Amino acid sequence: QQQQQQQQQQQPKQKSQQEKQPMQDAKSEDSQKPPLDERIRAQRSWDTYQKFLAEPGSKCSSCWLLSKHCCCSGLPQGVKVRPRVIVAIHHTELGKHLGSNTAKLLLHFGGELLAWGLQSEEEKLASLLDEDPEGAIVLFPTAEATPASDLVGGDPVRTIVVLDGGWRECKRMNDAIDARVRRCVVTTARRETFGGTRKYGNPSEAESRVQTAAAFTVLLEELQEDGSHIEALKAGLTHFMECWERQIHRSKTWVS
Repeated sequence: QQQQQQQQQQQPKQKSQQEKQPMQDAKSEDSQKPPLDERIRAQRSWDTYQKFLAEPGSKCSSCWLLSKHCCCSGLPQGVKVRPRVIVAIHHTELGKHLGSNTAKLLLHFGGELLAWGLQSEEEKLASLLDEDPEGAIVLFPTAEATPASDLVGGDPVRTIVVLDGGWRECKRMNDAIDARVRRCVVTTARRETFGGTRKYGNPSEAESRVQTAAAFTVLLEELQEDGSHIEALKAGLTHFMECWERQIHRSKTWVS
């Protein structure tokens, strides 16, 4: 009788454990599932961007500002910089297409858009760089990056890859690009010269951190490229900043 009572007492516990087991297994399976594939996210961002281009609504599809503050007509016209410029914009930036982004201005001056995150786009860049790794540079401040001014006097740079996105995204983009391609950094860029549409830490740290279009403009300056092209880029960025200021009604130096 004692054995029967013990068995009866154990049965509810066993039943309870059996009921919990499928739930625990399900949780375990969920925790083992990989996060949403980056390629899927990239495709979704690209689709969103394409929809925006087709139906921009109240915004300009080129400068991404509100149409009433569009800067396009005031940009210098007919200017294309000498090197081939690949503007590799991370898919999240394209998906958001925020007016504060400055990289898209480079497309007006001959830059070619590359949507980072799409496999076909990344393969296209890899193939392009593989054809002439010695003639290309990546604008990104790694510890081993060569100051742009040090390249003056050597063979002219034929291709410039400009990375655009958040710091973490750009670091990953840089890590994925052929290591044979030189990394290059600018040393004379100052935020007070170009202003900014986004904040970078506290003012003391941010003074030497500029956004993509400004960094590219200084790069051409330090490489001693065509002076008229550099002035056109500066004028274009200044005009964009004026339009941006009118849109947000804030100081150009510290804007979130």
